[in-house]
Amino acid sequence: MASRAKPLNDEMKRSFYPWVKASGFIKQKSTDSHFVEFRRETTSGVDVFEVQWDKYWRPYFVVNFGKEEATDTAWRKGGRLQRKRGGSMSNWFGLPKPMLYKLVTLSWSYKPEEVVEELKAAFGELESWWENGEIGKHLYFIDLHA
Repeated sequence: MASRAKPLNDEMKRSFYPWVKASGFIKQKSTDSHFVEFRRETTSGVDVFEVQWDKYWRPYFVVNFGKEEATDTAWRKGGRLQRKRGGSMSNWFGLPKPMLYKLVTLSWSYKPEEVVEELKAAFGELESWWENGEIGKHLYFIDLHA
């Protein structure tokens, strides 16, 4: 892995991965280091999400999610967890700040800890979707938003 993504990847391994493992998720083995998949079996199906890193190892990732083995067809379509509300480009979590934030704060990037805390805060909406189908403001579904 290139050095630009390493601090964020290390923080994910240190803080986020153990945090979701404590919620019952099991990290799956992968043949591609760009994808880190987690699964959790529940009575209503299998909750699945994966962290997908930028293919050039820039300090960005998206979180894809879905529910497998569910009997209700409403669960068949997955989506992406969004960092902020918006289109498909809002799905990327990363270190670089948007230009307006750079100008206001005079800081070029977020700390890895800040990005992971933001992910944890948005992850609660994903838990609600898995539990009762509630669609929060940080959840993006291509069939609903296209």
